[in-house]
Amino acid sequence: MTRRFRFTDPDDDTWCWFEVGDDGRVLRQIVFRGEEQTAAVAADTAELTQVGRLGGELGHELYEVVYGTPVRGPVTEPPGALPVTEEDFSLAWGRARSYRQCDVRHDSGPVPVGARLPGTFTVSPWGPGVTGVFVDLGLPLPGFVDALILLRAECEWPREGTPAEFEVIDIRVSGSFQLRLRPTATPPPGEPWPRPVPR
Repeated sequence: MTRRFRFTDPDDDTWCWFEVGDDGRVLRQIVFRGEEQTAAVAADTAELTQVGRLGGELGHELYEVVYGTPVRGPVTEPPGALPVTEEDFSLAWGRARSYRQCDVRHDSGPVPVGARLPGTFTVSPWGPGVTGVFVDLGLPLPGFVDALILLRAECEWPREGTPAEFEVIDIRVSGSFQLRLRPTATPPPGEPWPRPVPR
């Protein structure tokens, strides 16, 4: 049976919310910190396991950059903990996840936002001008350039195998697992893609 509870830790100035299974293992965890109740953790252990299967240690590290580090192993409900309804947990979860995804700049960890990486455009499964293009970064997760970035640059759609340098603009580890990118340089209309400068 799934249980949900919350408790405060005055020493850390946090409210900790837990959703746990029969064995006490954490299913989802939320930590709100400080007077403004900003979300320090909004982690789903099943999601973390899936990301680890797809991206190995790098996947785990990126997940924790975006959603915080969850408690490992079982937890016990401390004295004074307050029960939480499924609805209240869902509301808190939505607020915490939105904050961690949208309001936190993920500029730490192994591949921070703002990092520049060499990569190669791969085949676009949707065809030129539609949705975007995947990028091989030599990492266990794909990069992705949104079509809007390329369309606004009015550049030639990159052919498969075109090398370029990319800036990380977002990290997605829920739903899709990828680094969102933008090329650091695009060609003028009708010109070939510039080759990245060796670093």
